Amino acid sequence: MIHNNISISPFQGKDDLEFAENLTQKEGWHSETIRELTTFFSFNSQGCFIARNNHEKIGICIATAYNNSGFIGELIVDKPFRNQGVGKALMETCISFLSAQNIEAVFLDGVQNAVPLYQNLGFEPLFRSLRLFGQIEARESPDISPMTLNDLDEILILDHALFGENRSFFLRKRVENYPELAFVKKSDGKIQSYIFGRVGRAGWVTVGPWGTSTKNENYLSMISHFQSKIGNQPFSIGILEPRTSIIKELVLAGMHPRNDPPIRMKLGSGPDLDNHIQSLAIGSPAKG
Repeated sequence: MIHNNISISPFQGKDDLEFAENLTQKEGWHSETIRELTTFFSFNSQGCFIARNNHEKIGICIATAYNNSGFIGELIVDKPFRNQGVGKALMETCISFLSAQNIEAVFLDGVQNAVPLYQNLGFEPLFRSLRLFGQIEARESPDISPMTLNDLDEILILDHALFGENRSFFLRKRVENYPELAFVKKSDGKIQSYIFGRVGRAGWVTVGPWGTSTKNENYLSMISHFQSKIGNQPFSIGILEPRTSIIKELVLAGMHPRNDPPIRMKLGSGPDLDNHIQSLAIGSPAKG
């Protein structure tokens, strides 16, 4: 049972962002840096929540609202305060925040030991949200080029069609923050495929989102080009379980699936997000 001295409120600024980053470091989340957390805060500070025990900060959770759908992520409770209802209270706060904005469906990627909590809150499992790690053969492709801000308008139209919501704010931030890890493949002057990446702690590279407008593309050409640009280092990529073809190709190319992947879960009756087979990799667990 949660204690009466626990309060939950939105992030107020730099100090709360630094506390959130400290929690992600404690959890060993390489990709969730202060830059990524600041992006959530810039998108909507009112969806970034912090729990306090009296005045001591003890947990965080972030809700991302699109038009009709939303995501919840970054749920962490500091170890001394776990199993006291704090995580549930943070989740309920995020759900209420999204409900107040008429969100029809809420999604999350739940780690295995948190799935019972999410089920108790009404979330239903859809499928595994796989995590692959490793590296593949590096090979540059002449038809793949660095993404520019001028490419974004066309990319955002394609991404909206594949993902199902307008995540233009986050994609624009991605190319602004990590321009060296954003690439496009063009055919006859039109964008055929796009891929984004980001850099976390100690040079940790995460790939995604990644999408294509074509059904019969040589998928590995894009990821091989990406590998050529990051050099001789591994990367992480998140792919939803129904994308069996690209998962098989990546595993055969040398990527290794994590043994205990999160579960993509849903609350509500709205349509599924990121359901298009040509949406190849997620952007992040907390925003799809």
